Amino acid sequence: YIDRGVKMKQELGKVIEVFIPQEYKNNKLIDVMDVKNIGFRVKTEDGIKEIIQEQNEFNSNIMKNDTVLITEQTISNKKFIDIELYEVSNE
Repeated sequence: YIDRGVKMKQELGKVIEVFIPQEYKNNKLIDVMDVKNIGFRVKTEDGIKEIIQEQNEFNSNIMKNDTVLITEQTISNKKFIDIELYEVSNE
């Protein structure tokens, strides 16, 4: 057994805001049309979390008032945060 220092925490939250974060390149604010990131403010039991990540096919479908699953992982002292739409099945 090798301890790789992996810690994981998952929690549900409700998206209260979706936004395009300001991004800088060479200390200059780049045009909003060139920004590749997307930001979310999510209300959780621990308070409001701000998550900014590169936009992809999964997070681009997350809208205000959606319920999301936030996965926080620490791997080899690097922190990773993932956000995904939480689908409630009506079975």
